[in-house]
Amino acid sequence: MYCNPVLRKKPRKHKRALSRRAFLAQNNLAPAKLEHFQTAAGLLRERYAGLIETRFHSGKNVTVVHGDLHPGSTFLSRSDGKVVKFIDLQAVRLGLCAEDLAMLLALHIEPDKSRALPLLEHYHRCLCESVGDYSFETFIGDYQIAVMENMFFTLRLINRGIFDFPMRDRAIKAFETFVLNF
Repeated sequence: MYCNPVLRKKPRKHKRALSRRAFLAQNNLAPAKLEHFQTAAGLLRERYAGLIETRFHSGKNVTVVHGDLHPGSTFLSRSDGKVVKFIDLQAVRLGLCAEDLAMLLALHIEPDKSRALPLLEHYHRCLCESVGDYSFETFIGDYQIAVMENMFFTLRLINRGIFDFPMRDRAIKAFETFVLNF
């Protein structure tokens, strides 16, 4: 088995063995919650197509994103708390600046709009110190798209045997509060 020479550890096995009964109990979603995935797919088709031409082809307000940002892929320096390092860069790509933020915040820290919005407002203010012509409305629209993408990310994990149903449920909560009820 591969051993990471830097960490001197064997990779974690992500697949958790669940009995069929436990899987069904944890995977049980109300029909209304299941419909959120259909709604999100429709909204993504609607909103994302326009971004390709207006943003990605022009390079306006797009950046390099990590693509799988979570607390386990970030390291803070012990000596200087301002140095942040990222690992697991397999999913790096060009994307919306809110993609990594939505993955970290909505899936791992706070999916509820009432608690997350002050963090987003602060993030946007700091971002606009070095990035111009990026309104808060556009930023929130990008965050909403990223929240919807995250819903399908959680399903991809579940289909790969990573049964993180609480993460899926946080993605649904973020969709409800940031997209449906914004």
